[in-house]
Amino acid sequence: MAGQAQVAGQGASPAQLGEGLVNGLDGFLERTRQFAIRAEQLDASAAPGADAAAQTAPTRMADAQLEKVAESLSRMFDHAIETQMVVRGATQISGAANTLLRGQ
Repeated sequence: MAGQAQVAGQGASPAQLGEGLVNGLDGFLERTRQFAIRAEQLDASAAPGADAAAQTAPTRMADAQLEKVAESLSRMFDHAIETQMVVRGATQISGAANTLLRGQ
């Protein structure tokens, strides 16, 4: 957003700045959509085998499986942090806009 404000110059309107912000969120929205699709696929594949998994004894995970689990956890963590940043950023921008509109 700050980079957009510098490029836009002094005469940038709030609409132009808002449009730049929304365009910058496209990557986040696409990653969120892919994350949701992947979670739905995992839920669908895990549901039928849940009973069978409860009946089998636990076994040691292969290194490749462990790496996949670690990668998935890392992606979940990154997604959670990014979501938190987007939400807090929107809250900060909203508060700043309200302050400017009040003239304080």
